[in-house]
Order: sequence, then structure tokens, then C-alpha cells
Amino acid sequence: VGADRIVDAAGAYYTYGGPCLVVDFGTATTFDYVDANGCFEYGVISIGIETGAQALWTQAAKLPEIEIKKPATILAKSTITSMQAGLFYGYIGQTEYIIRKFKDVLHKDMKVIATGGLGNMIYQNTKLIDVYDQDLTFKGLKIIYDRLQSNKKAAEEK
Repeated sequence: VGADRIVDAAGAYYTYGGPCLVVDFGTATTFDYVDANGCFEYGVISIGIETGAQALWTQAAKLPEIEIKKPATILAKSTITSMQAGLFYGYIGQTEYIIRKFKDVLHKDMKVIATGGLGNMIYQNTKLIDVYDQDLTFKGLKIIYDRLQSNKKAAEEK
């Protein structure tokens, strides 16, 4: 498990409690489940929104580079809005499906926290994400740092 995922898990658990599911919309989109005791249990990794978009315009000869955003409607009439609709609604669908699957398979309700790049755009367009926290990684780093300093201090006092 990458350090970024551990840091996000710590930030989510110690900020919002557990059980929780952290969805990080970065180069890859990760879904990481932390149980009620703060243990990192399960994860899913999928392609990130921007990574997927770049694959479209670099691997398909006729597709242009586009801005990733919510189009006015899913009923697209141009190449650009068709790509935007596919990326935007495709990621909403993927995100909602994976969140539902975690809840169904684990038979648990959980707080869902989004972070990373375009996470706020997804958060604003689904009811399945409870909170968007752009600073989650920094919170996790601070929590881990403080705990390490506290342990170091306790060891020195012995």
C-alpha cells in the first residue's frame, strides 16, 4: 500500500472516525476502507480521471485535448461535449458503484470522504460522498508526525 493511501487513511480516520471509505481522485482513483478500529482493511485502485482523459486524446488520433468538466447535459452533440459527458458521468457511475459495492459486501454503513484533484467536482454531483476534504493528506501527515514525535518523546523519557 502506498504511503499516500496510508496518510489519507490516517487523516480520514482521525478526523472523521471509522468505519470510513477514502476516495482519492488523483493520478489513480483509490478507494480505501478503514474499519471502526482504524485498521486499513481493503482497497480498490482504478484509473484517474485526468489519466483516462489523457489516454483518450493521446491514443485516439482524432480526439482533442479537452477541459474535464460537467457538460450542460449528457445528451452531447459534439466531440468535446461527448468526451466531457463520458468522462464526467462515467466517473460518477464508477464512484457510486464502487461505494455501493463496499457497503453491500461489508454490510456496513460508513462515512465516505473524497479528496484529491477533481474530487470536489465528483463530490458536488453525488449523494454517496459525505465530505470533500482537499487537505486530507496534510491532515494525515500532521497526525502521523505528531504521533511519532509523541512516541519518540515517551521513549526518551524511559
